[in-house]
Amino acid sequence: MSGIAGIFDLGGKPASTDDLTRMVQALANRGPDAQTVWSCGNVGLGSCMLHSTPESLHEIFPIELNGIHITADARIDNRGELISALASGKTFGNPVTDGTLILLAYLKWGEKCVDRLLGDFAFAIWDPAKQQLFCARDHFGVKPFYYSHQAGRRFTFSSLIKALGAASRVGHEIDEEKIVDFILEQFDDKSRTFYSGVFRLPPASFLVVDPSGIRRKTYWELDPHREVRFRSDQEYGQAFRSIFLEAVNCRLRSAFPVGAMLSGGLDSSSVACVAHDLMASASTKRIHTFSIVFNRLRESDERPFIDKVLHEKQFESHFIDGDAITPFDDLVGVLRIQDEPFCAPNYALTRNVWQRASNCGVRVLLDGLFGDNVVSHGVEHLNELASSGRWIALANELKQLIGKGHSDVSLWHPLANYILREGVKPHVPEAVLAMLRRFRRFPLDPTKKDQMLFSAEFAERTGVRDRLMRAYADSRIAKRAAQAHRDSMGSGMIQTALEIYSNGCSEFPLETRFPFMDKRLVEFCVAIPGTQKIAGGYTRAILRRGLVGYLPKDIRLRSSKGDLGWSFIEGFRTQRKLVTRTLGSSQKFWEKFFNQGSVNQMISRMNSDKIMPEELFTLFLLVVLSTWGSDRFEA
Repeated sequence: MSGIAGIFDLGGKPASTDDLTRMVQALANRGPDAQTVWSCGNVGLGSCMLHSTPESLHEIFPIELNGIHITADARIDNRGELISALASGKTFGNPVTDGTLILLAYLKWGEKCVDRLLGDFAFAIWDPAKQQLFCARDHFGVKPFYYSHQAGRRFTFSSLIKALGAASRVGHEIDEEKIVDFILEQFDDKSRTFYSGVFRLPPASFLVVDPSGIRRKTYWELDPHREVRFRSDQEYGQAFRSIFLEAVNCRLRSAFPVGAMLSGGLDSSSVACVAHDLMASASTKRIHTFSIVFNRLRESDERPFIDKVLHEKQFESHFIDGDAITPFDDLVGVLRIQDEPFCAPNYALTRNVWQRASNCGVRVLLDGLFGDNVVSHGVEHLNELASSGRWIALANELKQLIGKGHSDVSLWHPLANYILREGVKPHVPEAVLAMLRRFRRFPLDPTKKDQMLFSAEFAERTGVRDRLMRAYADSRIAKRAAQAHRDSMGSGMIQTALEIYSNGCSEFPLETRFPFMDKRLVEFCVAIPGTQKIAGGYTRAILRRGLVGYLPKDIRLRSSKGDLGWSFIEGFRTQRKLVTRTLGSSQKFWEKFFNQGSVNQMISRMNSDKIMPEELFTLFLLVVLSTWGSDRFEA
């Protein structure tokens, strides 16, 4: 993780070195090892370096080749492949940095260089001959890239929104559409930010900027027609193992101690155990593991599973006491790091892990984030069986799921609910559903409850009802398993979470790496048949099958899943006074958007312990949004 910034004066005036310097200073947390500024004519580039890989120790941005300059926040994973393709009789200095590889790829292939890159990256290349800036972001948005474009005047970009504000007055108004996105948890728009005039470059996209304007293009998306077919379950498992091991291995490249999150669940344990075995054969250094445990709140504690991993593998283990951590710890300080409101109720827990890892000298932290999305649970396959009338096959699979321990209420109820909601409900006529809602005294308009939260004037201005009706209509569409999996991986929720992680880690600083967010692994998992995702009574079957010998058996075959929701609810309960006080003191801000009566009723239900868990999450979002807004726009 590093930070990048730049200014392109589209009117031809000299780029302001003072503005660029302020931008780089605003990025200081992301790169404490080196801060550089370069300008020539109407263009300026800046960088803040956090050294993590061995090659980065020799990297100073901007890098220049043939008069073309690059600034980048990047880790390139297919280095050997790129060097071979770029060589053509040339010899490279040693070591070849990742930024140099990107620039060489641009010199050889132009805009198509992004088709050759694997890894996490955000970069900008100034090409003086073309008088254009070429900017690109990685496939899933691990590295952030924000920009502001004032047509005919100025283009600025940065790794943080606050750095853009350091150069101009962009972002001094709220984008009201984003408030609706936030409260309704709608992630379809991958470009909008909370600040009017500030945008994010979506994942798997590049941007070309010149005095005539900007051109944006998506350079990669999942192939809806690709299918992976093998002759046996064993071959599927071997293929998964090969790709997953490479996804972990290329993220172990580090000049500093490496750490791994370890919750005891399938995702974090898979990453940690594979990383352990890969490093054990090449190094005597132990990987640090970081686990959140609960001595009092046992419903959220997974120590028995954590201990099973630690018993079989030799880690340098560290434990964080989660009992005293609440969702609202140092909320003002967190929001100044984040730049925008965040929808991560367990952020405070993860923040304590980042802090402990940094204190232990770890700069690279592996995380199993989004393993659930990449290696799908396969429940959509059950939906497919139900919607196609293959009831015997469905009954056999459900029987095996129950037999393997999935009769546990915490898993079985959501599973049954999913089948009813996604497999059965889409095929029930709307007239029948309306009758059922009337019988159960539900509002005929299924979006009515959500609409009531917003003030009538704001809801009308931002089209809240139309949004909710579209979302409801989409939920009525029965999707095949492969399409549902692709949609999950294309959700803007993934980009949002990755940006929260990236901004959060900059506080310490630390680079988090996500082996499951590997392009090769995602393409493979989406393309395999549903029978490899759920089979023999196990969800995520291919991972369990593929990691035999790497994962402890009790972890590989566990059918339960940890639930940090209890920690969230308990933390909320202990902070009821803070919630009431915060929403009271920030009412001047939030009353412009929300219905006072609805908010006050939720507060009353919270204080009397009569509130539903989903309402608690809405209150959490309101507190985060109001704290952010009153701090910036009501000062």
